[in-house]
Amino acid sequence: MQSERRFRVEILLGCGALVLALWALIALLVYQAQRHAVESGVASGRNLARTLAEYQDSSVRAIDLSLRQLREHWLREPSTFDQAVATQEDHLRKEKVVQVAVLGADGAISYSRLPQPGPLNFSDREYFKVQKTRGTDELFISAPVMGRVTRQWAIQVTRPVLDAEKRFAGVIILAVPPPALELMLQDIALGNQGVILLSRGDGTILARSGGLERTETASLAGAPGLAGDGAASGEFRGPGRFDGVERFFAWRRLQNYPLTVYVGQGIDTVLEPYYRDRNLLLGGGALGTVLLLTVALLLVMRERERARFVEERERLVLELHDSSIQSIYAIGLTLESARRMLEKDRSAAERAIAEAGANLNLVIQDLRTFITAERRGPYSEQEFRAEIERMLPPAAEGVPRFAVEIEPGIVATLPPRQATHLLRIAREALSNVVRHAGAKSARLALWRDGERVRLEVSDDGVGLGARADAALGMGLHHIDARARKLRGRAQIQGAPNQGTRIAVEFPHRA
Repeated sequence: MQSERRFRVEILLGCGALVLALWALIALLVYQAQRHAVESGVASGRNLARTLAEYQDSSVRAIDLSLRQLREHWLREPSTFDQAVATQEDHLRKEKVVQVAVLGADGAISYSRLPQPGPLNFSDREYFKVQKTRGTDELFISAPVMGRVTRQWAIQVTRPVLDAEKRFAGVIILAVPPPALELMLQDIALGNQGVILLSRGDGTILARSGGLERTETASLAGAPGLAGDGAASGEFRGPGRFDGVERFFAWRRLQNYPLTVYVGQGIDTVLEPYYRDRNLLLGGGALGTVLLLTVALLLVMRERERARFVEERERLVLELHDSSIQSIYAIGLTLESARRMLEKDRSAAERAIAEAGANLNLVIQDLRTFITAERRGPYSEQEFRAEIERMLPPAAEGVPRFAVEIEPGIVATLPPRQATHLLRIAREALSNVVRHAGAKSARLALWRDGERVRLEVSDDGVGLGARADAALGMGLHHIDARARKLRGRAQIQGAPNQGTRIAVEFPHRA
């Protein structure tokens, strides 16, 4: 029974170890899937930022070239400036320039490609103040402002107009709407929370996919990628400055201008492949766990059925061997004794034969009870003693004399199951004495020792060492098996020519 329980525990432990190994592998695969999704998303954002930066660098360089050429024409021949603008119409349209204007030193419009609604002055604009106070010939890109002439959001790309003495004489302007990044990237899926930004070096947002108006009060000041030195590109994770949405950002600075392109991808968009793989892995893990548990359960059930079969087979062997077979053996001894007495004492022989016949009827009755699985009621002390005496061979030459000592009242307290096991143990022990001990006398004793019951069968025969081990081993095995069923233990003691003592002790009402 203990080995069977141990085997079931081993099955469950083995299944548990496999389940743990399975989920450890799944955890590793989930971690790798997450890392791969993040690395793939970051690499995609990095490549996109580089492409956009190269495009924006080329676009700003083309607009700056147009600014320089038009400024030279304005300084050389302002009367034909309109014709110079017309000659660059195709180029300006390609760069989405919506307005060409020249401001005087006081901020008033000296030239406008578009009709003016009236006298306008732009001395309050950021780009005018920067170009007037800076005193150097540098390109300046303004923050998006609502145009007073174009009536739309536009970025003012400007350079100063300097006279012959290099004094500030005005500003030349090309107005460009925020780059239509979404149109250029319409085949690239950034997800619902994806965003592309073009920022000036001071953190001012010049363009944003999905609408610039949401970034009027936002600034990227302090964000990675705005410093004038250090790496030209990089990536980070953080919340958006204008909507607080957590994103993976990749950035790239323009090579020739103080502008930075940011590509932001929503966390869910980047991790979407990971979520898909994770769900598949978790589903597979759950299915694998169910299969392993099912296999373990089937193995446990199979082992339980096998144990039941073994136990039932052992019960059948014990019942047949310790009851009917031993009784038949005792009957055989009686008949053999009767055969020897036929010539000496015919009447004694007839009594022995009659006794053998009666005992044979009892064996038949026991077999019927065994086959029909009828429950045996409690034994009385007289019935118990009668069963013991029925096991004893008739007195004859070469047969040991048996003494039977049963504590008064103990049999009545024994449940039928315990009493039956005790009778089977006693039958086997007595049979061993008759067949193998070569003893002159033997003793069977049953008594209570505290909370335990003790049965002893002893003899003064040849002892264990001189007996046939194979013949004796099966009987002792049966005694030990029945002792375990009583939740007790069996002890066999003996030495050559010093007799044998078989003792079985078990808890009362176990």
